[in-house]
Amino acid sequence: MIINEILREADEEQLAALSQFLIGRADTKGVQSTMSVESFISLAKKMGVSIDFNTLMDMVEAGQLSGVIRDMNDDTIEFNSKMESEPKVSPNMGDIEKARNDMAVDTMAHRAMDKRE
Repeated sequence: MIINEILREADEEQLAALSQFLIGRADTKGVQSTMSVESFISLAKKMGVSIDFNTLMDMVEAGQLSGVIRDMNDDTIEFNSKMESEPKVSPNMGDIEKARNDMAVDTMAHRAMDKRE
């Protein structure tokens, strides 16, 4: 194995780790997991990964980062986030009203139990 192949694999692992970190942060904050390519490359360089736009694009097109990067264009990178894969469900008013009533009943039941003791 040539040293360049070893370095390329190490860079790929670090880029995957960086992407995974960014996905986790986006999921935690409940925001869409996209980022500018320029910012991603800047973060990668700060981690010690020597990469440019063309190399990153080649890696994405070859599927080397398919587990963490969904799509990439000239401006943005879209990550494979749980937020995008889960369907967006908006509660209807009936569900909200039922939950509110259940909470009221639960509160009244606790008060009644406290008075009995």
